[in-house]
Amino acid sequence: MIAGYIIRPLSSHIRTHDFDLSRPLTTLSFTGTFSISEAHAWLHQLIPNIPLKCPPSDSITNNFQCVTNGGTLLQVIYSKGSAIFRSDCLTTISIIRDRVTEETMSKQVRVDVSCDLNEESVFHCLKLLDPKMTHLINLEKQKILASALKELEANNSDVFSFLSSGNAELLRNYDRIHEEAENMKIDDTGIIQIYRNLLTCRAKLNGKPIRGKLEGLEEILRDNYSLENVVEYFRKAND
Repeated sequence: MIAGYIIRPLSSHIRTHDFDLSRPLTTLSFTGTFSISEAHAWLHQLIPNIPLKCPPSDSITNNFQCVTNGGTLLQVIYSKGSAIFRSDCLTTISIIRDRVTEETMSKQVRVDVSCDLNEESVFHCLKLLDPKMTHLINLEKQKILASALKELEANNSDVFSFLSSGNAELLRNYDRIHEEAENMKIDDTGIIQIYRNLLTCRAKLNGKPIRGKLEGLEEILRDNYSLENVVEYFRKAND
C-alpha cells in the first residue's frame, strides 16, 4: 500500500507555548468579510497538524517555531474579519501572504492586506543560521584535513610522534569526523536554499529585483563564508 502525505507550505513549523515579542517582527494583516472558520482554514492549509474544524471561540491565538532555520517564530491571531501573522522570518511572511492571497482570490473573498516589514529580522535570521552554517563548514574542513593526515599515517607508522596535539586528535577521530561530514553535507541539509529563500522573499516583499544576486550569495556561502560577509551581502543586495 502506498501512503499519501500532504506537504504544507510551512511544514517545518511546530507548535510552541511561548512567543518572544522582543524579536524583530514583521506583521502581516488581513481584514475583510471572512469568517473565523475561513481564517482557520487558511492556517490548516499552511501548517501541519492543524485540525480541519475551527475551535469554538471568538478569537484564536497559535504560536509556532520553525525547526529548520535556527528557530524563527510565528504567531497567528485570528477572529471574524481579522487575521494577523507575526514572524521574525520574512520567508515565512512571504509564503503566508502568497498562499492566503491566492486562497482569497480563488474564493472571491474581499480582503485588505497590510504588511509592516521589519528589515532587522533579516539580519536576525542570518545570526540564527550562523551556528549551523559555521559547523557545517568547519566539519568539511576537518574532514579534508583528517583525510590528509590519514594518508600521511599510511606512509609513516610513527606519525603521532611529530603531529601537533590538535592534528593528532583529528587523526584519532577520523572515522567519526568522516561519518559525520558525509551525513551532514551542506548540499544535503538544505541550508543553502534557506539563505536563497530569505534573499528572494525579502526582495519580493520589497518589490525589488533579484536577478543576478542569488549567484553572488551562493558564492559567498560556499567559498568565503562568515557572518559578517553574508550580512554585508544582504545589506548591499537591498540597495
